[in-house]
Amino acid sequence: MKKNILFINGVPDDQRAFVYEIDKNGVYKWQSIGSSNIGSFLKNDLFNRSSILLDTTEDQELPRIMVSAIFNEISDADTHKITLKKADDFYKSISDKVPFFNPPANVMNTTRDNIYRLLQGVDKLHVPKTVKIQPKSPSDIYDTVEKEHFEFPVIFRQAGDHGGISTVRVDDKTEQFYAFPLDGRDYYLTQFVDYSDNAGVYTKYRLVVVDGEVYIRHVIFSDSWVIHSKSREYMEKNKKYQSQEEKILKSFNVEIKPKIKDVINEMYKKLKLDYFGVDCYIDKDMNILVFEINASMGILLQTKGYIFKDCIETIRQALIKMILEKNSSKDFLRNNVTV
Repeated sequence: MKKNILFINGVPDDQRAFVYEIDKNGVYKWQSIGSSNIGSFLKNDLFNRSSILLDTTEDQELPRIMVSAIFNEISDADTHKITLKKADDFYKSISDKVPFFNPPANVMNTTRDNIYRLLQGVDKLHVPKTVKIQPKSPSDIYDTVEKEHFEFPVIFRQAGDHGGISTVRVDDKTEQFYAFPLDGRDYYLTQFVDYSDNAGVYTKYRLVVVDGEVYIRHVIFSDSWVIHSKSREYMEKNKKYQSQEEKILKSFNVEIKPKIKDVINEMYKKLKLDYFGVDCYIDKDMNILVFEINASMGILLQTKGYIFKDCIETIRQALIKMILEKNSSKDFLRNNVTV
């Protein structure tokens, strides 16, 4: 009998979700931010997959289920404080019985300001200074810039947002932040670092760490400092960068991975996560400039027409292998536990 792997997801603290389909039986299909979103992509013949969704109530009754291992998919420490706490309570009650991947307490440490603190002092790794603030006026922001010894420009963004949403580069004290509700909610200030080349082109690598091993997911080139999936429009207009990405993907295991292995190992040891993504820039001397590190990044979704499908499949297989092999001393391949 195949074993059962349980994937834990959670409702965000604001209880908002996007419903994209209601099937003929009236079942809602929905998605929200703050999930590593891997369970649905790990279909294979070696184990079955089950899932539970933690809500924000205190008295939620969870179904009893036989499991061989548990994977925490709740991945955003800013947007899922309540369900991460619930998942951590669950972890404490079960982690001595079955393997538990991405422990919730360790995910809680992946806020942008914590990542900055945790990864200081690692050779050839630069994580720009980041602080969390709760401004109620532009002057609160500028007071922090001065107090924390930032230099303009700085990056200002709302906590919990990704993909360039609610992100602005502040070049001086003329910014009025009209687009932002300055009502005491959490924001981040990050020191801006110019990483463009001589032609004014910016390069972002997306790396994925699975069980301590680093894999490449993709590379994006852009004429803008803030890079996300739509930045590929620049590459479509400048075909040489598509060729450059293909070259990097093919040579990564030989040309880059051995030279950044020690840095990645330090990340892995300090973060204590089984699975996470790293958005960064890697210069010619193999110094890494970090933009973002967390387990919330889009990794396994296949995008039609792009060249990184083999990279995605390699990462998917690495996850399956980790789930099957890690903590084999607990013998979960032969024993299920009811949770």
